Amino acid sequence: MGMKVGVISNVHGNLKALVAALSEIEKLKENGKNIERVIVIGVFGYMPYPKEVYKLLLNSNLLCVRGRIDHLIAKWSDMDEDSKKQFTAEEPFLAKIVEWNWEKMGRDARKWIRNDVPAFLFDKFGDNEFIFSYGKPFNIHSEVKPKMPLSYYESIMASIRKSEMLIVAGYEPFIAETTYGKVVCPGGAGLHKKGLKPSFAVIDTTNLDVSFHEFSYSKKDVEDRIRELMPPEFEELVSLLYHGI
Repeated sequence: MGMKVGVISNVHGNLKALVAALSEIEKLKENGKNIERVIVIGVFGYMPYPKEVYKLLLNSNLLCVRGRIDHLIAKWSDMDEDSKKQFTAEEPFLAKIVEWNWEKMGRDARKWIRNDVPAFLFDKFGDNEFIFSYGKPFNIHSEVKPKMPLSYYESIMASIRKSEMLIVAGYEPFIAETTYGKVVCPGGAGLHKKGLKPSFAVIDTTNLDVSFHEFSYSKKDVEDRIRELMPPEFEELVSLLYHGI
């Protein structure tokens, strides 16, 4: 029986969603799924539990890969004032989110995301090679989109043709089959696409089969936390929480 890997993407600092996803993975293991490793792609973001998510991940055996917001947080202190002003002018809401996370997560979490969480993860199980990346390989800011022509995925996989599978973050679960290998997105955990439910993926590392698993959590708890902890200008996050991206 091949080893299986659970993949959770776009946690967005949503502790309730992360705990629920991990609980579902434990249930799968209890029911005979041989899930030996869990990988998180995209840790921090729009939801209000950055420090708690950090502590959970630090004290677990999970492997993590930076998302776009993680990457921005990691380099925030290195940006000069002109760069910050330019970024704020271009993406004002995202800049506020990055700064809020940077302040709230604490020094240890900032050090962890900067030094201990890679931008890409290359792994090999038996003869099969995998790449875990937030977006396109070697470009953390470039997302991999669902429902695109086959040529789109072929061009992505052609650059990493030694790998059987590229696993990326996203808000909608999908599998794209190419002549080089598969592109897989587990869907969003901490935030998800409008009309869908939070989900994660389980990958069989031997036969490359992929299954998607939906789960639920208390969004009301997260809403209360947003209103309690985050500034009023973040009110739109409540709508994103309930209605999706």
